[in-house]
Amino acid sequence: MNFKTLVIGATMLVASAQATFAGTVSGLATDETGAPIAGVNIEVVYQTYNADDLPNNGASVKQSTVTDESGRYQISTDGMPPGEYSANAYQVVQNGGRQVNIDFRAEDPATFAGNADTVRNFTGGYVESTPDDPYGNGGIFVLNNDIGDFTDLSAAEVTLTHVESGKAYVKMVRSTGEGLVVTGIPFGTYRAEVRVNGQPMQIRLWGPGTPDDFADSATHDFTMGWLGNQFQVAVRP
Repeated sequence: MNFKTLVIGATMLVASAQATFAGTVSGLATDETGAPIAGVNIEVVYQTYNADDLPNNGASVKQSTVTDESGRYQISTDGMPPGEYSANAYQVVQNGGRQVNIDFRAEDPATFAGNADTVRNFTGGYVESTPDDPYGNGGIFVLNNDIGDFTDLSAAEVTLTHVESGKAYVKMVRSTGEGLVVTGIPFGTYRAEVRVNGQPMQIRLWGPGTPDDFADSATHDFTMGWLGNQFQVAVRP
């Protein structure tokens, strides 16, 4: 076997190894009812680097796409480094003029080999709470007593009506570190009404610079509070 034959053989082996490292990640993104969601961002991210090996000042090595009208996607890992990968999904929504990422939950969150044909499905939409985030991933409605009022609000019922669509969310408050809240509400502008034991309460916005006038309802978006994702009110009989 001469040198030329060795070079050709080695080249063919390298080319064959490179050709075999070609995997795909595909799947479906749906809402809580199982309906497909278009325009969901999907990322396949390289996980194998050690901290000392990170290139590009630690920038992620990844491929991304968005789901089609049927909620489906496919990403090729051809040409990406061999190793372990993870997949994640999120949707970009608007809250008071700024973008917010709403994360989707992976049906199988395990990492996977980049040269495999892997299926990763995601379920999205707003959730009231998760083990990692007791306040969920949407707007947080915060209910307070007016100054000097001591009405028991623990059984308060909140109706939030989306101003544009007219869709109403009727929820009971729950006690948290932020006080009495309703969580997981899709971002937008809402008209809020509160009842306690069936009796309507007077309501006003609660926070610096808000009017002191009470009314039957209060209208605002979820841009209040120090995290900028709350709708805070005070109520009284």
